This record gives sequence, structure tokens and C-alpha cells, in this order.
Amino acid sequence: TKMQQAIDLVNGPNPMAGITMLREMLVQDSNNVDAHYQLGVFAVKSGQLDRAIQRFNKVIQLEPNYLGAYIDLGGVYQSLNQMDVALSYYEKAAALDSTSNYALLFAGQTAERMGEDKKAIDYYRQLLRHTEDTAVVVRVKEMIGRLEK
Repeated sequence: TKMQQAIDLVNGPNPMAGITMLREMLVQDSNNVDAHYQLGVFAVKSGQLDRAIQRFNKVIQLEPNYLGAYIDLGGVYQSLNQMDVALSYYEKAAALDSTSNYALLFAGQTAERMGEDKKAIDYYRQLLRHTEDTAVVVRVKEMIGRLEK
């Protein structure tokens, strides 16, 4: 598809051609959620965090249940060291999908960084209820054990 071609170009030898394709998609349909989202992802990769925030907010405006936009906004705010804002986005993502390993893990880690150990443990335990990945289970149990000491 055209979207995949654009993504491949951005991640390959000709990033600007892919960005141009995504922008052209938005000229044709300014409400193309996936084009806005991918432009947000690429804005993060290029360090344009203000643009990424705008893109992810646009995605949420167009499609309020777009889980990835909340998680990625949390990541942007975390990189800006705005942990309270980051946590709010991770919590919104966890509310949208209470089984999202990423939302639960990142919410737990962010709460932990903020010194909210009980909240972190709660998110980690919720994650354990929804994952079967043994490596994740082992690591998360270690994190809970460390916080409970």
C-alpha cells in the first residue's frame, strides 16, 4: 500500500520522499489518521518533539481510541522529563486497553520514577495478569520485589 511504501522510504535510504508521500496523503485527506500518526513517529525520530506532540494530539482528536498515540505522547513527555504528563497519557492508554503491555509497563515505570511505588506495583501486577511472556514475567516480578523491599 501507499502507506507502507512511505514508511519504508522514511526508514530507508530516502526519508524525505516518504515524508512527502505522507504529506501528500494529508493533502488528499486531512483526516488520514495513519498519516498523521506516522508523521508523529518520524517527528520523534528526528527530534522534533513539538511537531510529534501536535501530530499525536491530532490523531487523538480524529480517533480518540488510538492507543499508540497515547503511548507515544507519554514517551515524548517522558523524554521532556514531564513525568506527570507522561504518566497521564500512559494511564489514558491503560484505560483504553487494560491489557496493553506497553501502557501498563510504561505507566508502572513512570510512576516508579515519580516515587509512586504503590501505583507502580499496581500497574506491574496488572501487567502480570495479562502477559504470558516468561521473560517479561520474570523481569516484572523482580521490579515488584525491589519496590516492596
